[in-house]
Amino acid sequence: MTFPDALPGRRQRQVGSTRTLLFEAAIAEFRRVGFSSAKVARIAREAGVSRPSFYFHFPTKEHVLLELQGLEERAVVERLESARSLREALHELAEGLIELEARLGDADLFRDMIAIYARGPSDLTLDEQPFPIVDALVRHFGDAAARGELRTGLDAEAAARVCLTSVFGLFMGLPNEPAQRRADFGLLFSLYLADEPS
Repeated sequence: MTFPDALPGRRQRQVGSTRTLLFEAAIAEFRRVGFSSAKVARIAREAGVSRPSFYFHFPTKEHVLLELQGLEERAVVERLESARSLREALHELAEGLIELEARLGDADLFRDMIAIYARGPSDLTLDEQPFPIVDALVRHFGDAAARGELRTGLDAEAAARVCLTSVFGLFMGLPNEPAQRRADFGLLFSLYLADEPS
């Protein structure tokens, strides 16, 4: 006999379990054939559910990438929040993303995930696309402007957004070794940092 008050909790666990299965099956499909070639029908079949069940949990394939981005972005944001200067924040941003790319172990999946910042799911509003990494970097650029760390004449918010877009652009290009990425980032970041006093 099932007690009525036990049903919502069990149902909630089942929905969460199905969502997890679909998420994992989708990521496996993206790794296997690439994001653009991934098929919702195969993802649902691998998860052992119907295709409509996929759409109940994820309105589009992009929503899976958005969830992956949300899960992975937290660690990078934590690194940014511990930084005490813009130079340190930019270093932590670069290192966090380099580590994330290595952790995912799939350069194509990493590029697809960061591309979500540029394209975003078309049926989501900006309010539904929380990108804490953008907010954290904008805060750092604003604080840096107040401390004189930001190159003179730059609008802090615009500079933060252009900087982040450029960082993602460097990742979207051909895969590079971490040492080359660090060198590229050093050059990029020097465009935003005020000259240090001699």
